[in-house]
Amino acid sequence: MKSIPITKYHGLGNDFIITRYSYVENEDIVSFIRSVCDRHTGIGADGAIFVKTNPLEMVYYNQDGSRAPMCGNGIRCFAKYCFDENIDRSEKLVVQTLAGKKVVYRQSEDPFLVRVDMGYAEEYKDKWPIQIGPHTCYSGFVSTVHTVLFEPWDQTVGHDICHDPNYPEQTNVNFVQIQDPTHLSIRTYERGCGPTLACGTGVCASVYTAYTLGKCANSVNVQLIKGQLHIDIDPDGRIFMTGPAQKILEGETA
Repeated sequence: MKSIPITKYHGLGNDFIITRYSYVENEDIVSFIRSVCDRHTGIGADGAIFVKTNPLEMVYYNQDGSRAPMCGNGIRCFAKYCFDENIDRSEKLVVQTLAGKKVVYRQSEDPFLVRVDMGYAEEYKDKWPIQIGPHTCYSGFVSTVHTVLFEPWDQTVGHDICHDPNYPEQTNVNFVQIQDPTHLSIRTYERGCGPTLACGTGVCASVYTAYTLGKCANSVNVQLIKGQLHIDIDPDGRIFMTGPAQKILEGETA
């Protein structure tokens, strides 16, 4: 495989390898992803993001090489990459994803902070809740499939629910603790990745679920291991996520 320019970013510890799609489109993309995302023999990351232009598009893969529709922390890093690389420095970015168009509003440059219009949650209300053993699970789609549990973090439970037959394509599993109506803490077991420090779409799904169930307000701060995200839910149910993105390093593959 040829040498490929790459940059690493993170959004609250959720880290990604980012490069232009044109650099890899004629390569074995899955092998490339698995190689660079390996934390022992590669650079290490939770996923890989490829940037297409005209129109602007985010192509996202999990670290195991599986394609995912979108990534909440990833799209903030995508916006930072576009800003850093002079691909698009507009204050408003319209980004194509497999989960539809997402609109990203830059709020500040230093620190780099954006507000993302995440759209609407699609609930599986006919399956609300799903009972899996002793676990009450609320599942839905916020740019990707998520399941919400109001329980303390448990990696084994996360793995088991992720791979449960109720979810033939697997599901992200979010463990939510309500601190008070405007403060939540969340940890996520992510399909195709495992335990992760932060999951933006998971936070959105969790807050929306908690709000729908009357467990929190429509404007909340969410504590993650490496920092906070802010989530707003409009009266019509539209979800907005505000958070940072940071560049870690840049270079090229061997």
